[in-house]
Amino acid sequence: MSNWKNFAIEKMRKANLKLTPQRLKLIEVIEKTRYKHPSLNEIYDEVKKEYPTTSFSTLYSNLLILKGLNLIEFFSFERETRLEVNVKPHINVVHADTGEISDFVDEELIKNIERKMKKKVKMINVLVEG
Repeated sequence: MSNWKNFAIEKMRKANLKLTPQRLKLIEVIEKTRYKHPSLNEIYDEVKKEYPTTSFSTLYSNLLILKGLNLIEFFSFERETRLEVNVKPHINVVHADTGEISDFVDEELIKNIERKMKKKVKMINVLVEG
């Protein structure tokens, strides 16, 4: 079991949330796909393979719980909501040609943007073309 998966389960336990089979499957799917920044639909499709009666509404409610526990974030790319497990300030570099999304950390750039915008940065999304 990974550190994130253990951490997520422990946070849910501490919040007195039931670790239902569907929630555990959701955590497993997120763990398995976390580096590719999956769309909510991709996560839903994976969960439905094992739990076909799960509704999108139920999935979304559980994702909001994980977000409330600061385990995930959401961001949009090409009109699609995607999941982010890296909740520390960072930059998502989106490759326009392939759609691949890479995490990039540049603390100095993030601090400069925070000073300029007078806001805390959670995440910056940059589209790279060419």
